This record gives sequence, structure tokens and C-alpha cells, in this order.
Amino acid sequence: MSPVAKLALAAMLLVVCAGLAVFAYYYIKYERIVERRMRGPIFANAAKIYALPKLVHTGDKLTVHEIAAQLRRAGYTEGGDAPMGTFKLVKSGIEISPGPASYHSAEGAVIRVSEGQVENITGTDGKRDELAAYELEPQLVTALSDTELRAKRRLVTFNEIPKVMMDAVLAIEDRRFFQHAGVNYYRLMEAALVDVRSRRHEQGGSTLTMQIARGFFLSPQKTVKRKLTEMLIAVELEQRFSKQQLFEM
Repeated sequence: MSPVAKLALAAMLLVVCAGLAVFAYYYIKYERIVERRMRGPIFANAAKIYALPKLVHTGDKLTVHEIAAQLRRAGYTEGGDAPMGTFKLVKSGIEISPGPASYHSAEGAVIRVSEGQVENITGTDGKRDELAAYELEPQLVTALSDTELRAKRRLVTFNEIPKVMMDAVLAIEDRRFFQHAGVNYYRLMEAALVDVRSRRHEQGGSTLTMQIARGFFLSPQKTVKRKLTEMLIAVELEQRFSKQQLFEM
């Protein structure tokens, strides 16, 4: 083998090893998040009604104290170990850390503010990617009674779901739900092609499992990174739960 070929092979192996290391890091990271979120009862019998969450964008007119007040109303505390989440004031900004009882996201963020305006938003993961927006914890408006005699909703099992309803959900949302392993790659490529042609982010291509991953663990922001994270969590959910359990969710 020529020196050039050996060098090319070594470079390719280095790239593959680096890629596997990055994949392993994020796989373990989100595996722990899934484990923490799914430990114990997944749903409460009480139906909870939340206010529309505040979405903070770069450039918004906001102060750190206004963001802190919004988080306090949603059940966050400054420091400590609150189930809903915590925050702390940092230089020219605020660092937000959702807790295990957070309604919508396990992802934290640092929001920097300058002269009453949001200067930038970064994630709190290892890479600290810059975000275009971040959704604050929504405020609980009311929780309907969950006592035995006054419960307003009842959790049903897979066998209790009418077949006509299951068929309708599958026909609309995910026809190959019982065949794929969490990600329908053909559907994703088809959705990406439609988005490229229309120059708009309209087609998600998400399976039902990916929708669970997004709803339980991620923010609604449409980015390539969030889509990849959604796919990774979906694969982990498929390994942890049966298809029947996932459909119940």
C-alpha cells in the first residue's frame, strides 16, 4: 500500500473513531435523561392546564429580572434543587436548568441580556451551541381533581384503545409505526426534499416515537441539531419500551 493510501486510511479511521466517540457521548447523555424522566409513573391522573409558554428570541426586549420573575411563577427557584427547575444569575445574563418535573424540556440555556435586550441564547450542553430562541417553562393555570371519585380523565391501556382510532392515528401520523425502529429514514428524506423545494420548514417527517421524544424531552425549535437529538432519543425509547407502550403514550 502506498504512503498516500495509508495516510488516507488513517485519516478515515480517525474520522470514524471521532464520530463514534461523539455518538457515544450523546447516547449516554440522553440515555440518562430518558432514565430520569421515565422513572416511576409517566403520567399523572390529574389533567393539568398550562398557560401559553413564553418563547424568548434573540433581540427581544427583556431584562434578566423579568425572565427570573417568569421562572419563579412557573415554580423555579434561584439555586437549590427544585423539582421544576432552577436558575442562577450570571454575568449579564441568566442560566436556566429545567428539573425532572419540567413540563416540556430537559435542555437548559444561558440567556445573555444587554441594555434591556436579549443579546444571545446558548445551550448548556458541552458544545454550548447558539440558539435562535428558548421556550421558558409554562405556568400552571389549574390542575383538575385526581381524587378517586372526581378524576377528570383516566389513563387507558393499549388493549382499551378502539381499533378504528388506532388505525386512524397510524394512517395520519405514522403508517409504518409497527415496522420501524423509531426512525423512518425514507419519510425523513421525503420530507427534507419537500422542504428544499418549497424553501420552508413545513414537513417534519417525525414518527410517533420521535413525536414522543420531542414532546417529553425537547423544545419545539426547528433545527438540524434538535432533529438529530429527536432521532437519537426515539431509538433509545424503542429499546426501552414496547410498541404498545409507546402507542399508549
